[in-house]
Amino acid sequence: MKAAVRKPARRVKDVRIVLRAPNPPEYRNGNAVLRADASAPGTIKPIERGFAVLDAFLGEADWLANQDIALRTGLPKATVSRLAQTLTALGYLTYSEQRRKYRLAVSVLTLGFAAMVDTDVVLQARPLMQKLADDNGVFVALAGRDGLDMIFFENCHSASNTATVGLGVGEHMPMASSPVGWALLACLHENERGYLLDHMRPYHKRDEWMAVRQKLTDAETQIGEKSYCVSTGDWGPDITVVATPLKLADRLPMVLLCAGQSRTLTKARVEQKAGPQLLAMRRQLQEMEAQRAQA
Repeated sequence: MKAAVRKPARRVKDVRIVLRAPNPPEYRNGNAVLRADASAPGTIKPIERGFAVLDAFLGEADWLANQDIALRTGLPKATVSRLAQTLTALGYLTYSEQRRKYRLAVSVLTLGFAAMVDTDVVLQARPLMQKLADDNGVFVALAGRDGLDMIFFENCHSASNTATVGLGVGEHMPMASSPVGWALLACLHENERGYLLDHMRPYHKRDEWMAVRQKLTDAETQIGEKSYCVSTGDWGPDITVVATPLKLADRLPMVLLCAGQSRTLTKARVEQKAGPQLLAMRRQLQEMEAQRAQA
């Protein structure tokens, strides 16, 4: 079995504030051919056709030529060619000059990373996350562990603030060098935390590791005192991050966080509004999970 390709972990210094400007298709048994005229009312055909091209790669096929994709989708070869070129430019397909064929690329995997956390958690969390983002003009995210990295399962951006953190769903970040990772480590049993730290240690020089351990200790102290930790400068000189562990019964630990420009997410706003709202959201999700478990 081939190892899954994934987007490399984002280096913390690369995080930036940026400006952000129906029915499933029917398939024939056997060849899984999409009928080009099977669009449901209200669907946007270019988008539908784009996903049809991606769906053509499902199964055992690795590399496909335009004519292969056209055969599997029922789309004209010229249309397939344009869509494949666009999907390649966006990072969803890779083109081989030697083979003159395409295959799925790394960005496709990010579309499925949210499935690593139970879908119902994401569905419950998203409206609460969006409210927190809108109320405070910040970026809000739900993250969890993937090996020695943190992975972003879901995120929300403020509707009123176009300046936001440039991180997307499915992105990875080293656990040891991020306040999101420190919040997760702080809530783990000491045996599991020790195991992870032992495996992170070889990737850091001695001085770097001492700094990481100190920041982890600081985060643990903050979480012990107020249930969340605050970091300014670790995601960039002008970014403040507030993170709290989220532990739900029978699920892997996760982290809820909000982040934004330091002038927006000030110490006073964190203490008076954003921090308490983040903790209230955590409590609400825990209550929802408890009710679901009893149902």
